[in-house]
Amino acid sequence: MRRFAKLALSLSLLLGLSGSHHLFAQDDPKKEETPKSEAAKLEASKPEASKDQDKAEDKGKTETPKPDASASTEAPVPPIPPEVEAKLEAARRAVAEAIVAAQDAGLVKTTIDPPPILDILITGRANDESTLKARTGVSPEVFGAWFTGQGTTKDINPQKDVRIFNPSAALKDFYTQRASLLSRHIDAVRKAQGTSKKEEAPAAKEEPKETKAKEGDKEDKKDEIKPDDAKKRLQVRGIPQG
Repeated sequence: MRRFAKLALSLSLLLGLSGSHHLFAQDDPKKEETPKSEAAKLEASKPEASKDQDKAEDKGKTETPKPDASASTEAPVPPIPPEVEAKLEAARRAVAEAIVAAQDAGLVKTTIDPPPILDILITGRANDESTLKARTGVSPEVFGAWFTGQGTTKDINPQKDVRIFNPSAALKDFYTQRASLLSRHIDAVRKAQGTSKKEEAPAAKEEPKETKAKEGDKEDKKDEIKPDDAKKRLQVRGIPQG
């Protein structure tokens, strides 16, 4: 009896352990499969538009935008026309003559070579030699020349010794004179060009009158009766000729 009870107890324990192990083994795949199945259901429930949008976002994250080649290219610089180049060359010649004339008159005391063109055109002189020594400042043209290695005075350090005019002192007046002087000459050139164009316009309009006069002469010639034609007409009518 005791042996039978022991066998029954051991059998029940074995069955219980094997059953619990089987249950645990079945529970694990379910736990793993449930998230996958839920994700698949959510993906299937999404509309097609949202799926395409998600794909586009994924592509945008992975692909880097390429620079636009057309945006970086600039428009080509137009060439200088021959008539403009001729005017520029004539102006350069005139500026050179003004510099030589100012030098001969003793008005140029400069520290750069060639002398400052803008200074001479605006003020009629170049006196940066004295202003550099006094450390009161020089014009922008002289300042730029020094910082590009075109200064002629020895023992001058451009970074320490050369300064531009103070705007409140002389620089503002310098550019005010520049604007007034150049604007006056530019306006004069524009007016001269306008008057020359107006004078050329009437000459072009008078041409049709000459053509009309020629056409009128042709019509008068058509109306004229030749002598031979007049004789023929009289013979046909039976009128004796004188």
